[in-house]
Amino acid sequence: MNNLLFHWYENPDECLILIEPIFSKILTEMIKKRYGFNKNISKNLNINSKFYYQLKKNKPIRIKTLKRIINKLKLNYNKVNRHILGIGGSKFTFPINFPVNLNNVDISILIAAFMSDGHNESQHPHYANMGFLGNKIIQSARIIIKDIPYEFRNEHVRFHPILGRILLKLGVPYGCKSVINPDVPRFIYSKKEWMRQYLTQVFDDEGHAATKISRKIVFGRSVTVKNVPKEFSKFMELKKKVYFNNLPPKIKEIVLETPQRLLVSEKKMLNLFGINSSLRCRGICKYIKRTSADWVIEISGKENIRKFHNNIGFSHPEKVRKMEFYLE
Repeated sequence: MNNLLFHWYENPDECLILIEPIFSKILTEMIKKRYGFNKNISKNLNINSKFYYQLKKNKPIRIKTLKRIINKLKLNYNKVNRHILGIGGSKFTFPINFPVNLNNVDISILIAAFMSDGHNESQHPHYANMGFLGNKIIQSARIIIKDIPYEFRNEHVRFHPILGRILLKLGVPYGCKSVINPDVPRFIYSKKEWMRQYLTQVFDDEGHAATKISRKIVFGRSVTVKNVPKEFSKFMELKKKVYFNNLPPKIKEIVLETPQRLLVSEKKMLNLFGINSSLRCRGICKYIKRTSADWVIEISGKENIRKFHNNIGFSHPEKVRKMEFYLE
């Protein structure tokens, strides 16, 4: 599937890429043969002539420069994929093979993670867990891009921007998910194992295992509620939840107009595994810039919970232990 490939030219124009030496030589010879003198090369390609020497010496060049060369020489963008050895910025490049194959179950894990405890952005997409879950996401990212750079900062795992670009292409938006209210990318439904791994990851991130006291699995997300009347919101205390059952009928209608779309889709996904669940709004809370509604999926009934445990399950060892203790 072409949409599950990520090509060199889908990166920003200012990124630097390293081309294999033989292909660099072929390009410089083609350019020289067509345009002759350096002055003609610079004029016809509308690029500073120093790029020619960078290419000739096999130094990294900008993607916009390679695009102009490929366009002028009437070559195929996709056929250039195999000639690119690395990508990066002004300080370093790292090895990569294009196109990046995204047709992999680990993509569903990464999408789930960044739809949950992760935050996608153009500079440093990051995931807000360390330990077991942090290592799991690093492993999945490195299966997709073997040498992807990452670092630990403020108890987050921060990745090279290329991961954010890939996730954006696949439907994980940049910015605040509770404001954007995205949906699960449709292609996740194409394989049952992808759905299973997706659900395992989101429940690892956002879910609570059943216990002898709670006797249910609870999984929550929030979404921004628009059009809350000022005459109501001005009496709400900052960061104090107003439970749904205590809301006036008009406010309930407004809240229900904007359900948490990820949870709606995740509930349907659970149904495909034969797991019954309920979806409800717990309440709303006012913050400085917005009002959010807290929505939850609840899975109850011991045999229903057992079916979740056997067919999907948590992967986090502590949550697995809690579930096994509850189901014993």
